Amino acid sequence: MGPERRRSTLSTFLRAAPLEGSLEQELVDEVRRCWEGVPLPRPLPALIDDARVIATLMAIERKDAWSEGPAACGRHIQISSLLPLENALNKGGAGAIVLTASFGAWEHIAPALARRGYRVGFLDLRPPGRRPERWPVPGPGLDLRVFSSEGYAGALVRFLGEPGSVLVVQGDECASVRSGHGALLGRTAQVSSTPFELARRVDVPVLPMFAVRERKGHTLLAEPKLKVFDTGRGDGDLDASTSRWLKLLERHARRRPEHYLAQLLIRHAGRYDDPAPLFPDSVVRGESRRASG
Repeated sequence: MGPERRRSTLSTFLRAAPLEGSLEQELVDEVRRCWEGVPLPRPLPALIDDARVIATLMAIERKDAWSEGPAACGRHIQISSLLPLENALNKGGAGAIVLTASFGAWEHIAPALARRGYRVGFLDLRPPGRRPERWPVPGPGLDLRVFSSEGYAGALVRFLGEPGSVLVVQGDECASVRSGHGALLGRTAQVSSTPFELARRVDVPVLPMFAVRERKGHTLLAEPKLKVFDTGRGDGDLDASTSRWLKLLERHARRRPEHYLAQLLIRHAGRYDDPAPLFPDSVVRGESRRASG
């Protein structure tokens, strides 16, 4: 079944099985908070339907996207240009960090780059409860390694120090209390500062990428190098770098809300179990997870 027909079939199925009322109301409320005074590009019910399709398709396609070898190049993500990545790798004597968010088909980026012949590492910064216990085994011929987000950073530093290495980092989560701060969708937000700390330590560039779900499949959008501040201001530099990253993420989320609504709902629903909630203002003092549900 081709991507377009699969999407159509899944859309029909999900329309027949609507989102639970309480969850849908939570999502509607969260969208209102994040889009207050900003018009949505399409009616919210249509965006919610598309968000469910995108999230479900990624989960269905995950195993094949990871386990197929180089012969499947272009099957899961169409890549029009990797010029920013190529330029970064050619200019430096080490690797590069590809920074992405829980946006669209983000899980497919690491294996897609490995199928292009890159030596790829993958770092999932979500807390344990929100990430798979084990990622699918990479396909034959793929140089793809999954790194632990817990413990020392020595393995990540060594990997990035090798020429041509590409570390794909999921960068809008935070598995620890160490975070950077900025503004996202009109609210104060916090995400992991790990990619920016690694970039400064190893002196490698940070290149944002987004996997967009389109009618005929996924497309990878490669952005120019992100400025990483290193002026000796410590946490102030990390917050400045985080702000640049969140500003770019917001631009994509405003343009394609359906690619980010699932993440907003997941982060909102898990805010009382989260070591660093995406939006600190979503946590009400004295309220518990049970009381919020």
